[in-house]
Amino acid sequence: MVDKVLNTIQKFNMIDKGDNIIIGVSGGADSICLLHMLYSLKSKLDIDLHVVHVQHGIRGKDADEDAKFVEKFCDERGIVCHVYYFNVKKLAKENKLSEEEMGRKVRYQVFSDASKEFSGTKIALAHHINDNAETIIMNLLRGTGIKGIGGIRPKRDNIIRPLIECTREEVEKYCVDNDIKYRDDYTNQMEIYTRNKIRHTVIPYIENNFNQNFITNLVNTANLVRSEDDYIDKIVLKEKEKIVKIKNKEYSIDTNEFLQLDTVIKRRLVRNIIGEISSLKDIEYKHINEIIQLADKQVSKRINLPKGLIAKKTYDSIIITNLGENKINDFEYEAEDLSKIYIKELNKHLDFRIIEEKKYNIPKNLYTKWFDYDKIKDNLKVRSRKSGDLIAIKGINGTKKLKKYFIDCKIPKEQRDAIPLLADGNNIIWVIGYRISEAYKVTASTKKILEVRYY
Repeated sequence: MVDKVLNTIQKFNMIDKGDNIIIGVSGGADSICLLHMLYSLKSKLDIDLHVVHVQHGIRGKDADEDAKFVEKFCDERGIVCHVYYFNVKKLAKENKLSEEEMGRKVRYQVFSDASKEFSGTKIALAHHINDNAETIIMNLLRGTGIKGIGGIRPKRDNIIRPLIECTREEVEKYCVDNDIKYRDDYTNQMEIYTRNKIRHTVIPYIENNFNQNFITNLVNTANLVRSEDDYIDKIVLKEKEKIVKIKNKEYSIDTNEFLQLDTVIKRRLVRNIIGEISSLKDIEYKHINEIIQLADKQVSKRINLPKGLIAKKTYDSIIITNLGENKINDFEYEAEDLSKIYIKELNKHLDFRIIEEKKYNIPKNLYTKWFDYDKIKDNLKVRSRKSGDLIAIKGINGTKKLKKYFIDCKIPKEQRDAIPLLADGNNIIWVIGYRISEAYKVTASTKKILEVRYY
């Protein structure tokens, strides 16, 4: 097995001489096997090791014993060990995630932080062939594209998986042959977790009833898919360089060039951009298609996406950005003498202009609006939303609560503080980027027009 792991390390260029490797060690057979093997190869590979153990706060005394076991294992071999404690159950509730998801998120954050703190050049994790097969099945059950079918990558950025071509049986045999003790996590047998159901029920059923080589065949297919996936990525990156511009965290896709691309490349390009701006976790197939369809939509069409993301159509581009990336503080600015306003919280401006011409065409620009100047009774202000805000909307008697309007427009909560409002006293006359109040619209009897431009 040692030769097999060395071959994997060499094949995927996982380790360089002088690497300081952060190893994630739970105390189970997989991670203890990885730690023991890298420790035995320490001189041969010319590497240093740091161990990280995450105590999730889920299994009480058993989890404490795991931490002590890992610390003792490392101490006996002179390996530096760092133990981190979390209450994953509490964090999962606060973040509205499953314990599985929250635990994974915590672990990867710890690995990243430890790598920075201890000058780690690589992060080694103990995933093997069986883990890979389980992950592929989980991805298929959720609904996945090529990347999900490709499974776990042997190497991704600075994360390496030296055991990825070994089976669980080989890992356990290595521990027996080398008289290595490890800890059994009883939660690995509990079928309340999706992965455990796949491990103990789905895979054995397929092996017993359809194909005994199911895991090997599945992982071989994943390897083929991953190589084709990498090839498509290269094409996407070339196209991205040609047709995407990035400015102030806004990604602008040239519409004309975008329309010439194959649908496969369009989808991958949009996913690539979203992955750079935020997270793909809650992005579904329908979201990607909605963004692609923007290319054929009218100017100012806008789509609200999870995690505060928005996509909007301009004259010659599709803009993708993240309004919910940072919390916007409350703001309020008064338009004294209709002078220009700079909204520092949004890094945007408002310009005002009085128009007294008799002949005119009302602009249809999303960010330039006209109002009946004589209907404005107070000093104009641009501000963030407040509790109880109302706006007059066509088709209803009276006004609608701004909160209800946002809900009807399916504007996510995290985006609402970043939407500026133009107000006449307590009356909202423009939800900037969306609609104006019926009460202030220009009509045939309007004598003086106020033009407001937001940019």
